[in-house]
Amino acid sequence: MPAVLPEFCGLDRLKPVRVYRRSLPHWRQDGATYFVTFRLVDSIPPGKVREWQYQRECWYAAHGLSRDLLPDEWQTRYQAVSVAERDEFERRAARQLFVELDRCHGACILRHEPAIGIVREALHFSDGLRYRCGDAVVMPNHVHWLLLPLPGHELEDILGVIKGYTAREINKHFGNSGSVWQHESYDRLVRDSAELARTRTYIARNPALARLPPRDRAWQAEWLAQVQVSRLDGWPS
Repeated sequence: MPAVLPEFCGLDRLKPVRVYRRSLPHWRQDGATYFVTFRLVDSIPPGKVREWQYQRECWYAAHGLSRDLLPDEWQTRYQAVSVAERDEFERRAARQLFVELDRCHGACILRHEPAIGIVREALHFSDGLRYRCGDAVVMPNHVHWLLLPLPGHELEDILGVIKGYTAREINKHFGNSGSVWQHESYDRLVRDSAELARTRTYIARNPALARLPPRDRAWQAEWLAQVQVSRLDGWPS
């Protein structure tokens, strides 16, 4: 009997959404699929990080979102901002991040085959146990990944385990010590099947856009290949 493939679910407007903020807002909804990017600690110049932080703080202030608010009040006010404004804010931040990452700042230790293998093995290790592993690409200083957390497993816990394990193994292999990954990861709750299709295309093409040989850097998941783009998807993307 063939294995039962998991089902892709985008953002459901009728279900509760949890939002919390660090540098960026992070959306959580049970049963949804996420697009995650985690990067090496030296992948973005500090000056660029400060510039983005200032831009974000200005946007938050303009929408009445101060650091003094309690988490529930911050979430309520953030979700009171129009969908179009929120989506543009998050997309602009993502574009800034991805463009800068593809400039390959830092030591770029993920250029090397052993590091690519460590990350690839880690992403697949708990596939089917804690999450379903989707498409991914290992770039010289960052990783893009689609995944579906399984019930009882939070995205931040999954990422914490993977980043901790790969950091130890990469340091061991290269004889290094200290931090490997930037602590906060970028994540986006995939809105619908149309956004999923665009994200999968971006992941597959990222090595070519950065003028890198694909080798084993990028791979695609069978369960996501079954998703048909629907014209009925109604969430703005």
